[in-house]
Amino acid sequence: MDLVEVPCPVCLGGDTRHVFSVRDYVLRVTDDTFGVRQCRQCGVGFLSPRPKAADIPRFYPDEFYWTYEKADEGGVPAGELLARREVQIEGKLRLIAHLRPARLLDIGAMKGEFLHVARERGWRVSGVEFSAEIPNPFDVPMHYGEFTRMGFPPGSFDCVTMWAVLEHVYEPRAYVREVSRVMADGGTFIGVVTNFNSVQARVLRADDYPRHLTLFTKRSLRRLLMEAGLTPVRMWTDQRLFGGQLRGALKYAVKRSLGYTVDEALYEMRNVRDPLEFCSTFKGRKSAAMLWLSRIENIGLALPERLLDFMGFGMNLGFEARKLPKAAAGRRRSEGG
Repeated sequence: MDLVEVPCPVCLGGDTRHVFSVRDYVLRVTDDTFGVRQCRQCGVGFLSPRPKAADIPRFYPDEFYWTYEKADEGGVPAGELLARREVQIEGKLRLIAHLRPARLLDIGAMKGEFLHVARERGWRVSGVEFSAEIPNPFDVPMHYGEFTRMGFPPGSFDCVTMWAVLEHVYEPRAYVREVSRVMADGGTFIGVVTNFNSVQARVLRADDYPRHLTLFTKRSLRRLLMEAGLTPVRMWTDQRLFGGQLRGALKYAVKRSLGYTVDEALYEMRNVRDPLEFCSTFKGRKSAAMLWLSRIENIGLALPERLLDFMGFGMNLGFEARKLPKAAAGRRRSEGG
């Protein structure tokens, strides 16, 4: 496969540095090695070299979308899907609870579970999903394809959400500008991305490469939002919606110190087909010591995780931004100048 070098996806600058190399540790679609670079100007991390845009769909097999949950093929019924996602759905709803229910667009809506419950809470919902192969068991209004080419009329939505999606898109600047265009004045953009300034991202290389193309920091995310005409309201790091725990760091350190290469340790750590491999084996053999370390981590790393979140160095970076009416935005720019 041909890989391509790209400039910074946020500021388009060329002054970057190599941070480390990675592989597809999670879904193992390819054995290619990818580079992770960081922009010296805006601070964002990004994958380069990376697959060409036309090759990206091959890195999203059915397994990524949990298509085995199709209820009409003997999979998980819709009601059970909601039960499985209940904690995450309620967490998302809490993040928009301060807003009056109105027109909501969720980009990267998957099977529409969040939109289904939001509709029950009074929101007028629409979804965008990249793959038309994903089932829509709740029959929510869904648009399939590339969001930036859908041509929604300006001001179509009062709230736009992207839950762990922005890091996946090839051109985040174009996406956020389109979000701003389709959002009404006073509208709110809320989402979660991974935090490149986290221990998990830097030491454990916890991003889902090569599906995660852009690795945000607070500074680079703030710049991206503001250049699209959106005003950041708040940012935070926590574990409320998605994984990214620090647990696993101790076993990773031990295995590396005892002869594992980085790739060997990370292939084990990210093995979604056999999640117990990393926790209970050493070099392919059952290990009571690894199980013992796992128990220590479950207890001993909970407090450090909370501390990292409090300090802004947790794995998941949440954000809320608002599209101010033009007059108010103009006043703010004048006051800033």
